[in-house]
Amino acid sequence: MSQRPDHTKQQRPYRRQVLAGDAVRPMPDPWDRAAGRLPMTALQRNFLIITLVFLAISGLLIVLDLVLLATVPLFLLALLLIAGRFVF
Repeated sequence: MSQRPDHTKQQRPYRRQVLAGDAVRPMPDPWDRAAGRLPMTALQRNFLIITLVFLAISGLLIVLDLVLLATVPLFLLALLLIAGRFVF
């Protein structure tokens, strides 16, 4: 015979824990501006680094006279710049 759980037993009451304001730390905001010479967020810094990498790769391929192969990173760079316009 299979045993079925007894629903007549009462379940434990739900308990809440109340934390004081100084015990709760807010999560860091990825859009928060940083201080410094170039105030950029981490997201903007990563975007700039990836953009410069695509630009350097395509420039190197153009210098090496591989213009047809350079169209791939240039196309990805174009998509990245279009997406960056909508994000930032």
